[in-house]
Amino acid sequence: MNESLDQVTAAFEAAPLEELRMDTRDTLAHLDQRFIDIYEAARAEVMERQREIALIVILDDDLMLYRHERAMERFPGLRPPLYDKMKTIGHIPLGVYCLVHDQTGRPLTDARLAQLSDYRAAIEAASAALDTEEQVAAGILSAPSPVYDKVTAFLNAVIAAKSVSDEVLADFAQSVGPDIGPLLAAAAHAQLDACDAIMTEIRQTRLSEAEWASLRVLVLGPYMARQGQLFLQYYGKLLDTPPQGDRRVVYFDGEDLGEAFDRLGTTMLDAKASHAIFEDHNRLHRDVLADATTDYLQRLTGR
Repeated sequence: MNESLDQVTAAFEAAPLEELRMDTRDTLAHLDQRFIDIYEAARAEVMERQREIALIVILDDDLMLYRHERAMERFPGLRPPLYDKMKTIGHIPLGVYCLVHDQTGRPLTDARLAQLSDYRAAIEAASAALDTEEQVAAGILSAPSPVYDKVTAFLNAVIAAKSVSDEVLADFAQSVGPDIGPLLAAAAHAQLDACDAIMTEIRQTRLSEAEWASLRVLVLGPYMARQGQLFLQYYGKLLDTPPQGDRRVVYFDGEDLGEAFDRLGTTMLDAKASHAIFEDHNRLHRDVLADATTDYLQRLTGR
């Protein structure tokens, strides 16, 4: 459990002088550890205050709402069936590519052929679930997706030949590439509609104007997904907030909620301290040595 800032400060003031009578390096390390303790306590307090005001957390299928002393409210449904189906079909060509991308120009091993056969069997077993005629009838897709047919044909040819050339793999990848876009678009639309329906309910029935103005959003997701991530774009537009400044919308790459809360607390505390000390909300959102490093490297390269 995190100590409060008052507890950390009291402990520092009560520390006997002998603790500071160490060699210089140990003394500095000891002092910097005091800073870390103080910072972590302040960060925890900042995070707790935000949970009491208004905080939304996005994690997998759930939207979680924290506010005041009320129990956390969970709103499931961020991954509707259409989202899962469209994304699953879109992932299949990537799975095939990953199985053969480093196997071109030589006979496939028995182990790799077995993997390809297993994946083909799994795809064929799911053929009914992968059918997109229903989505065409509903106007979600303009035409049935050809991904299933292209993938199974490619796998059949590779398994029969027990090899794949660079040219054959390139032709497959380029042919299926345009077919993935409509699937991902349908997945995005389904997830955005689901999220927007939940947010409409929350805004109309849960949050006051003051709470809405102070709302922050913490999005948890996979590594490397933050560039243009769906929920970052959605909440950036909904809250009319850019990815700079006080960072009302923050991304955490992972599923550890405790670490994600630390990330948000760090972002909030750094923005506040950065504005107070440097008159720049963003100064502490980059490495503290960044500016000095850039300046010094310019002088080094000029020598």
